[in-house]
Amino acid sequence: MEWDTLRFEQNARVGFLILDRPASLNAVNEQLIVDLEEACRAIQAAPDLRVVVLKGEGRAFCSGMDLRAAVNRPATAETLRAVWAPWVRALEIFERLDQLTIASIHGACLGAGLELALACDFRIAAHTAFFALPQVLYGAPPDAAPSYRLAQMIGLAKAKEIIILGERFTASQAERWGLLTRVVEAEKLDAETAKLAARCLEVGGRAAAVAKRLLRESWKLDDQALAAAIDRARVEALEAEDFRESMRLYREQRQPRV
Repeated sequence: MEWDTLRFEQNARVGFLILDRPASLNAVNEQLIVDLEEACRAIQAAPDLRVVVLKGEGRAFCSGMDLRAAVNRPATAETLRAVWAPWVRALEIFERLDQLTIASIHGACLGAGLELALACDFRIAAHTAFFALPQVLYGAPPDAAPSYRLAQMIGLAKAKEIIILGERFTASQAERWGLLTRVVEAEKLDAETAKLAARCLEVGGRAAAVAKRLLRESWKLDDQALAAAIDRARVEALEAEDFRESMRLYREQRQPRV
């Protein structure tokens, strides 16, 4: 599958969603937003796909929103909503994919690029990658929910430092703060990403999707509602082929210790 600004490649149960505007360091323009939403809907409809790796073509993962396009837009609330609403919608669809998602990051990961990475379940980065959310420096707050979930991930104080001050930080710092799953040498990024994708394939696909959803919802549910959601998740697991297959393998290959 291919669009004007990104392409999708599949290798068995692993898909690669590749931002493909290398001349602009994969800056996000209006066409990329449209293409991203269409690609996410196509991924939703791919039942054999278990893992999605998000990458950037060329020298960077994503340099953020395309400011050259932004400066030519009328600075009105209606115009901004017309641009940002599809971006927010695309990110939300991406976050809610049943597939496990991995951001494989090299070079710049700034602004909208970092929002995309934060929407992934796992993030692996080359040691040369660098990050920032510079929107406040340009006079506007970050546009989408993943930025504001930083407080849940790394704590409120550090999230304020990143979002409000717009400080640039390194892959090593991001790993130390718990923002990255792993930091690797640049030449090993593809290989280590493949290892992480293979590890994701080892877990029960349905169970992983349900656990992913519960983790996202746990922050906004009270104890009673969360318990009910967990109970529903158990029922879903019992009905899933993954669970039945696991129990069959357990019966056939392992004997209880007595």
